[in-house]
Amino acid sequence: MPLEYFDRIGSTNDFVRENLKRYSTNFHGVYSFNQTKGKGVNGHQWISESEKNIALTFCLTDPAIHNNYISFWVAIRVCYFIKKITKTDALIKWPNDILINKKKVSGILIEKSANTFIIGIGINVLQKEFSGVPHASSLISFSSQNYDLKELVHALMKDFKDYFHILKDPFYLLKKYNEYLFGKGKVMVFKIGETKKNGIIQKVEEDGLLEVEVENAGIMKFRIKEIEFLY
Repeated sequence: MPLEYFDRIGSTNDFVRENLKRYSTNFHGVYSFNQTKGKGVNGHQWISESEKNIALTFCLTDPAIHNNYISFWVAIRVCYFIKKITKTDALIKWPNDILINKKKVSGILIEKSANTFIIGIGINVLQKEFSGVPHASSLISFSSQNYDLKELVHALMKDFKDYFHILKDPFYLLKKYNEYLFGKGKVMVFKIGETKKNGIIQKVEEDGLLEVEVENAGIMKFRIKEIEFLY
């Protein structure tokens, strides 16, 4: 079975990585609605209330896939999926969060082992309280629909499979990623080093760098951890 369900798991990404031979075929992986030790980017913890949200990890094995293209592709498909089912203007916050109305509803963590991409996706679906996490929210907070978690998982995986072919179209991926980019063309406040600066996001480049026109500094390019969004 391509996806294996667990009624309780520590981290879906960790489990797949530790059992990679079992799941390394394309689109094989695990999912759970009770992830107790979820992982975010840069070692951050992904906190999720039991039976309210989705934790999903699946693999893609293809040495021809470029690291940035896989990141663009996953973010685009998750963003599109959330836009479609909630009928909202979901956006991608660089590099890998999905926002609705400036609130994070989904996070993506992509790791790599040998030629296998381990793609982890967390989606807040039914949870309504996010104590101590001011920028977090869920799909149900923006939609009156009563979501079935298992149906959402399988619908999302169908979307990934249906649009797998666009991984080979880097021009489309970059164009669509920038189309969905949160904050693009708007004055925002950023933390750069220890200084707060106004800036305007211009685009994300092919190599994944974020291009920002920074007040009194002109165009600057940033890697992850080099700039923080303040909003």
